[in-house]
Amino acid sequence: MTDESTQFDDVAGRSADKLDHFRKTRWLHNHWSRPIGPRAYYWYLTFENSEELHSLARHCQEAISFPYYDQIAMDDLHLTLDRVAFEGEIESDRLDAIEAAAVSACRSIPPLRITIDSLGGTPGAVGFAASPAQPIRHLRDALRTVTTSVHPLAPTRDSELHPHVAIAYCNSDGISATEAIAAVEKAGSESCVDLTIEECTLVLLERRSRSYSRRAVSRIPLSG
Repeated sequence: MTDESTQFDDVAGRSADKLDHFRKTRWLHNHWSRPIGPRAYYWYLTFENSEELHSLARHCQEAISFPYYDQIAMDDLHLTLDRVAFEGEIESDRLDAIEAAAVSACRSIPPLRITIDSLGGTPGAVGFAASPAQPIRHLRDALRTVTTSVHPLAPTRDSELHPHVAIAYCNSDGISATEAIAAVEKAGSESCVDLTIEECTLVLLERRSRSYSRRAVSRIPLSG
């Protein structure tokens, strides 16, 4: 299963770079064209209680309310850190061991203070950049270390992490990007949101025909 965030990770990390990249896009691409794969465990940052982010996301979704975008529900907004395992390829006791190791590692990692920037896009998605990237990458690296120490064959992501929060996925091919670019440029002038992230979440992710569904398996405090 291709990582659901890969399309953003192929673009440079800053929001200005994402917007500049999007301006060069001619045609949109159907994010859902890949075959549906098995459910998989991921490390996420989630934003269920971030009302400021929800407000900004709703505003920007209104700006891109075109039929060729599937918008992401507020409770589903997330930042993908890494993939842990496909559901059928890891035993429950090994998953428990990864959780325990993550709890131990995250005792030395302080809460993350991050900024969600203005909009950018790719042919397959629209979303915000998250910065600074380095503390988020440090958390990802710590989680990857404990994951692979317990599960050496973990199918971790093979792209560089450029942290982002998607708000919509494109559901069609062959659509000119001109209209979407103009809407993103206009909405992208809105103010950013500052957040404090106090936990990371192990989720079980399921790909559906034109959406993702997740279940939180474990929430790990960042208590350093």
